[in-house]
Amino acid sequence: MKVIYAGFPKTGTKTIEAVFREFGYNTYDFLENSYYHGKDWRRIIKEGGTVEDFRRMYEGVDALVDGPCFMFWEEILEAFPDAKIIFSVRDEESWLPSFKKQIRSLATNHMYVLMQILSYSGWRHFQFSNACALVQLGSTINWPWCEYPYSPTVWKRIYRNHNNYVLHNAPKDKLLVFDFKDGWGPICEFLGEKVPDKPFPHRNIGASIVKESMDSHPIIEKMMREVKFTLGVLTLIGAYGGYKVYQNPSSIRGWINTAMTRFKFW
Repeated sequence: MKVIYAGFPKTGTKTIEAVFREFGYNTYDFLENSYYHGKDWRRIIKEGGTVEDFRRMYEGVDALVDGPCFMFWEEILEAFPDAKIIFSVRDEESWLPSFKKQIRSLATNHMYVLMQILSYSGWRHFQFSNACALVQLGSTINWPWCEYPYSPTVWKRIYRNHNNYVLHNAPKDKLLVFDFKDGWGPICEFLGEKVPDKPFPHRNIGASIVKESMDSHPIIEKMMREVKFTLGVLTLIGAYGGYKVYQNPSSIRGWINTAMTRFKFW
């Protein structure tokens, strides 16, 4: 493990991810954590974890970004004491509406919601996201199309507490408090990397990461393949049922009568 980004979502996490990938780092962002370690994280958030858990989960991983790792940077650092920490703070009055917009974009993206209902990997992703929301937002939801209860008081308090804790407890010799306006220089010097011959990236402008991930992320692509398979199976079942009804139209009347009687509609 080379580096952990300990900043909250919407403090440049997707930009930092692009930076780490530019360095060739094996980087785990939110989707990678969900797909590869969702079950582990649900257990850790519910029951607790050990140093051995984190060491096993992230052996061979170079960089961590976004939830839930940013909340557990201290435990992960204990498992990988040579890792460094990069952190950025955004004014909470601009962070709050941006974070709210990001959360809402997930609940209102129809394909993203459908993926979590009709894909096995997508449903596991929903369970993982919900577990992360418990520690990041202080709340959970029942279904993918629901929106998390919005409490500006609670969200700002969690954000403020996290930022203060990092600044006061992260080892100073391992911490870079980064301003994105400074570009490549401080990060490259901190991590011992050569400055790339290209502009510093800027990702997830206006909560656009949902669309970007839906278009290109391999884990999302796998979930969408599962959705297509599920829809194919449902189509075959529907076609077979329709064929059976066509062969014996009176059977549908019997099914309806049985259902109405069973559920006491009359």
